[in-house]
Amino acid sequence: MPFKRPASTRSPSSGLSSASDSKEEIANPPKRSKVSKSPKALPNVKVYIIQAKLSPQQVVKLSALAEKHCAKLCMDVDEADVVVTAISMRRRLERHMSWDVATSKAIVTPEWLTDSVKASHALPCEDYVAVDDLRASTLKNCPDCNKSPCQCDDTDYGTPRSPVVYPSPPSSPSASTKQKILSRDKLPLKDLAEPAAASSVSIPAHLLPPPDPIPTNLEQLSYLSKYACQRASPLICPNQELAVELDILKRSRGLEGEERSALSYARAISVVKAYPHRITSKSQVQKLPHFGVKICSLVEEFLDTGEISEARSIASSERFKTLSDFSSVYGIGPNAAQKLYNLGLRTLEDLEIYYGVDPTDIETNLIKLENEEAPRGSTRRSQGQKDEPGESWIKVALGLRNDLMKKIPRTEAEEMSRIVMQELDAIEPGCVSTIVGGFRRGKPEGNDVDIVFTHPDGGMVKGLCRQLVQRLHERGMVTHVMHLSSFHGPNPLRTAHWDSLEKALTVFTLPKSSPLYTGTRRRLDLIFAHPDVYWTAVIGWSGSVMFQRDLRQWAKDKYGMKFDSSGITRRHDSKPFYPKTEKEVFELFGLEWVGPTWRNADV
Repeated sequence: MPFKRPASTRSPSSGLSSASDSKEEIANPPKRSKVSKSPKALPNVKVYIIQAKLSPQQVVKLSALAEKHCAKLCMDVDEADVVVTAISMRRRLERHMSWDVATSKAIVTPEWLTDSVKASHALPCEDYVAVDDLRASTLKNCPDCNKSPCQCDDTDYGTPRSPVVYPSPPSSPSASTKQKILSRDKLPLKDLAEPAAASSVSIPAHLLPPPDPIPTNLEQLSYLSKYACQRASPLICPNQELAVELDILKRSRGLEGEERSALSYARAISVVKAYPHRITSKSQVQKLPHFGVKICSLVEEFLDTGEISEARSIASSERFKTLSDFSSVYGIGPNAAQKLYNLGLRTLEDLEIYYGVDPTDIETNLIKLENEEAPRGSTRRSQGQKDEPGESWIKVALGLRNDLMKKIPRTEAEEMSRIVMQELDAIEPGCVSTIVGGFRRGKPEGNDVDIVFTHPDGGMVKGLCRQLVQRLHERGMVTHVMHLSSFHGPNPLRTAHWDSLEKALTVFTLPKSSPLYTGTRRRLDLIFAHPDVYWTAVIGWSGSVMFQRDLRQWAKDKYGMKFDSSGITRRHDSKPFYPKTEKEVFELFGLEWVGPTWRNADV
């Protein structure tokens, strides 16, 4: 809402100069140079005043103080550092400014301005927070005494007055550290963050795994929070059978293109995964977040019969089985799967015939696919062109499906990481890596292996992905490249969360020299990040899906930030933030630390 200055008795003057100064100029213009002006109490603070709930006398007084003692009395809230208001409710505040803007300012009561002027410096905002929902962001943006966060440069964020230095958290298993972590289901986990083999490159400590895992304080997390990033979600929960039944409904809605319904089930599942007690009655779930009437009725049915009839009916249907099989093939999404089903195709063998899969072609397809970077899920045939890139990917996935559908055990994932790091060190010594995805969250096996890499020298990272892929291909380890992308500049207008890191989605086989060699082809995703965003990339690629979704939502709702694997930026001005450790990412967002093995918010 534009600021409306109330009527004043002072003479007109240009701009927003103070009333006392204007009077002196008019009364004694020849003696202006002799007037001794007192220094401003808040010379670096720009203030915006919301008039709602203030009397005209209060508005006049506050405006005069701001004009005389602040850098500027703003007419536009976007220009201000501090917003002065008597409003205490979020809904009322949102009538005057957007929530995104509000989270980027210090929102204080009128007393902060008057008391700061009396003290001749900006006071801490702790006792002057106007809207309780904005306490964290107000304290963060408070300009008290020109200290933190005002001393931060353009690449840092404010730190507490007595900062606590935390080591970077564990990633998952690593052949080098051999550290043991115990997940809820007692699966042994070694730290998967791994530096390259011994080299002369100095690796900063914050890029290496900590000597000991950072414990998760479960007492500080609440299963009643509506955000999965504030809940502890183990790999296997006390109500796993219920979560599996609800997951069938979620998958069915997703396969049918009913995204909103699928998301509703996903949210309910994430709450079930975090609920620490065995559910035995409907009353236990009625007050849980994301549990509406429909979900509660399904829980009641499950408690009475041990199953959900709709889930059982869907699971046994031909359509669900077929769409599930089709969408499991790389390059085929729900829409493409439905189109193929409507053409009368029912099995993966039908798909092989439809796409004309030739096993001979599959073995020699690398060069054709290597430089392609096209949208996933394309099944169109264009005139004058035999195959779209999407169809090439689908052919490869179908031709290798017997291998790619086999689960990858944890020991093999570690061996793949060791071999890849050995080859990377030959190209550029000093790199570090972390195995992410489900393995980092404690899973004993997975469908693919995802590894995030970086180098202490950010200038060395660019182009490493392509060099590594080429080297692995020359040595017979990478047989196909399904997707290969390079870094591209940050886009403040981005709405999708497919990040801007260097990536290669490949088909990999261990060398014959490996003790675990079987000749089986595996999906291996290589992700390269700049060292400044290494830990945000690790968090983003660690999952789970709902944990990441809610982490992004929390960052937006509470701090006006954008978060994805590519980094963290402030939404209103695209200012980047570069946490040096994984734990600092949580601290930046005011969140309690949640270890990777407690982020399993999906089935």
